[in-house]
Amino acid sequence: MIIYIVCLGMNSFLSCTDKNDGDNDNDVDPATTSFIYYIDSEDGNDTNAGFSEDSAWKSLSKIDEIALLPGDTIKFKRGSRFHGTLYISDSGEDNKYIVLTSYSDSNDQAPLFTNTVFNSGENQYGNCIRLQGDYIIVENLYFEHTVAELSGNLGFPLMWELGAIYIDKTASHCIVRNNEIFDCGVGIKSYGAHALITNNYIHDCNRILKEWSWGPLAIWLGGDYQEVSYNTVINYSAVDPRISWGPNSYGGGGADGGVIEIDDGREPKSNIEIHHNYTRDNQGFIEVTWTDLVQNPPYTDFSIHHNVSDDYQQFIALWSGSGCRIENNTVIRRKKNVCDWGVFNLTQYNGKNYVRNNLVIVENDIVIFPGGSQQTSSANSIISNNLFFAASGELNIGTEGPGANSINSDPLLINYQNAQGPEDFNLSASSPAVNSGLNLGFNLDFNDSAIPNDGLPDIGAFEF
Repeated sequence: MIIYIVCLGMNSFLSCTDKNDGDNDNDVDPATTSFIYYIDSEDGNDTNAGFSEDSAWKSLSKIDEIALLPGDTIKFKRGSRFHGTLYISDSGEDNKYIVLTSYSDSNDQAPLFTNTVFNSGENQYGNCIRLQGDYIIVENLYFEHTVAELSGNLGFPLMWELGAIYIDKTASHCIVRNNEIFDCGVGIKSYGAHALITNNYIHDCNRILKEWSWGPLAIWLGGDYQEVSYNTVINYSAVDPRISWGPNSYGGGGADGGVIEIDDGREPKSNIEIHHNYTRDNQGFIEVTWTDLVQNPPYTDFSIHHNVSDDYQQFIALWSGSGCRIENNTVIRRKKNVCDWGVFNLTQYNGKNYVRNNLVIVENDIVIFPGGSQQTSSANSIISNNLFFAASGELNIGTEGPGANSINSDPLLINYQNAQGPEDFNLSASSPAVNSGLNLGFNLDFNDSAIPNDGLPDIGAFEF
């Protein structure tokens, strides 16, 4: 006989789900034991015990009935489908994370999560998984078709609640990795300190997010001490003449969206690292806003390095930000639509942001340093050892640059003309970018090869 005992603790008491296999009278110590729970939306049953594949639960609601302990794992069977919001408010510990993952050796699709309900009166914001505790991992899951195309007078506080995966302000040290996110108005939203968003595939959302002013966002950051790395983001962009959020004097209107946005000026932000991501056909790589509920918030010390961007609109629009490092990126700006901000749109007065060791190829007369409508005086960027090349049209450096030790010549990439993926932007042996960079303390290039390989570091995301 199997006996299941549910323990509900308060304050200093432990909260646990305890189980005894009936073969002996020894109690399980909840302080040292971790449990695995199984959920199968097709063949599970909520009257089951939930502790094995053969006794899996069916619905997400069963998770609400248990108190998760550090080290516990919730496994969702491949081929399962879930609708609604799963809240995880319990916390793991360092080296004993609570893990949400998949199981089954079948070739079925990873467990699918969706939520199309947005009802602020009922605290429903289209989230699939909302993390409210510490030390939680979300991995190997699939998310699709979450809420977008919102209409009405929705202010910033409501819009900031969106995200298929949402890391709340109460959560810290959470990891979101190895997930696929398809056509979600906001893929991942994170306020959580020390969050790691890594190795996710986020793709193909061309719906507006807020009618008619915002486009879809793959990754949205509202807090500091976060890391975004090794993700692939493809085709996050909404193009529609009804999008008219900004003055046409600096290219606003007609298109919006993008890979990464950093905003919510209610709190200062620092120590955000964005590196080793590959992005293509998005409406910009990163935008850091200068006004929402607060104007000109103090955003400092971001590190943006070893990314490969083949996108529209801009590589970075840093409307507000100082002391940030934009280094060793490979930026391809050959695509242009109704909204274009150049490559490095750095506008904070006297921001003193670093732009170094970047490899930039432009076409269609796209400007490198366009400035912006917020700029009242020089941004005083620290620009050095970049390579700029116009594969077609004229090379237009713009309001700043080219900076010290710049190279204005063909970088001789291995397959630029027919490029389909990041590997095509590797350097050839004769590239002028080889051994032309500054030593900025990085150890691994985009391919995780050692820096430097021979002599000085190279310019761009790849080390020859």
